[in-house]
Amino acid sequence: NSRYQTYQRMRNVMLSKQPSVFVMSMEEGIARVLNSNYAFLLDSTMNEYYHQRNRNLTQIRGLLDTKGYGIGMLPGSVSRDEFDLAVLRMQEDNRLEILKRKWWDRGQVPPLSLSLSLSLSLSLSLLGLDMENISGIFVVLVCGLLVAIFMAVLEWMMRQTPVTK
Repeated sequence: NSRYQTYQRMRNVMLSKQPSVFVMSMEEGIARVLNSNYAFLLDSTMNEYYHQRNRNLTQIRGLLDTKGYGIGMLPGSVSRDEFDLAVLRMQEDNRLEILKRKWWDRGQVPPLSLSLSLSLSLSLSLLGLDMENISGIFVVLVCGLLVAIFMAVLEWMMRQTPVTK
């Protein structure tokens, strides 16, 4: 029951579809994707997990939504600060990414010497950015630079030409 009309319409369309577009479990949704013309929206982490397990699934680039995960601790917990620092250190050392790849990619952990370049490329790929996606940006930048140079030369030439009355 959303107050937004767009979401209300989406819900009504989904409720009216036969067979129902709703599934009772992730496994049922995955099976339906594999066996019919069905798109299944799910959490990006689980999407990546299932995609790693079954390459017949297609993972669309670009996230609809991103959510972080957290661990709840009691207010004033003596280990909270230590835990926070340990997680931050693991993030800085790229150990969280390595552990994720270890479990998600069936144990294929990249060597530590590659961690910096892998971290950048993995970050870009997780954002849905790779050379194919961002090459257009460079084309636009180069075209803009050429237009700017052309305009600067044109302006310089106009200033060199004496104005006659």
